[in-house]
Amino acid sequence: MGIRKPVNLPSKQFPTRKAAKDWVRDEIKDHYDLEETVTDPLHIAVLFDLLDRDDDATEKVGVGVAEFFIRLTSRGQGHIRYVKRDARGIWIRRVDGSEDDWSYTSAVDQEGIKSDVKDALRAVINDERLAFRESAFSAGQVHCARTGVVIGSLQDAEVRYEKPSWAQLTEGFAKDQGGWENIALTAGEGQTQISGSLADANQLQAWKSYWHEHSRPVIVAKSAR
Repeated sequence: MGIRKPVNLPSKQFPTRKAAKDWVRDEIKDHYDLEETVTDPLHIAVLFDLLDRDDDATEKVGVGVAEFFIRLTSRGQGHIRYVKRDARGIWIRRVDGSEDDWSYTSAVDQEGIKSDVKDALRAVINDERLAFRESAFSAGQVHCARTGVVIGSLQDAEVRYEKPSWAQLTEGFAKDQGGWENIALTAGEGQTQISGSLADANQLQAWKSYWHEHSRPVIVAKSAR
């Protein structure tokens, strides 16, 4: 029996890649009308998490993502696309008004060292992420960094990254280390593949220091769904 590869995002967990792709297709891509902006907080969170997972994330994010919306895939630029004329896709609109199509299925299917390292880097700073969220709530009333609404409880909040995004943050660390291939990982185990950690203790500490120095985490509200 092959190893099942779950897709574990900060916003939502899926038991398999197929489950992740089916959910995004049904709940987001086919849920909104053409040219409609994605507005559900959970939908937005999942798309940002998948974008962070993508090897092309830095290029796609550019100056910053303002929103996601639905548009015909055939309107994409660049490669010739053998798709139905009415095929829908999830698009990115940046803060400068530029737009780009984006393959969420490629982000889900991402394989290789870069994707594995990103997962490990996220796991390494999970305690710091949770501590940041707890500290925010212990200090008083917490407002969503995106909507401004008051977040009722710690369980209704999640940590996101802005300027730099998670993708840009991890790219910066990898560059400091001489490239993704220079970040050694421990192996995941079991029938369900679990992301490893950084194999080198000094490099692990370097990542934690880099995260503390360069990350700009914010608190946003989870969807009520």
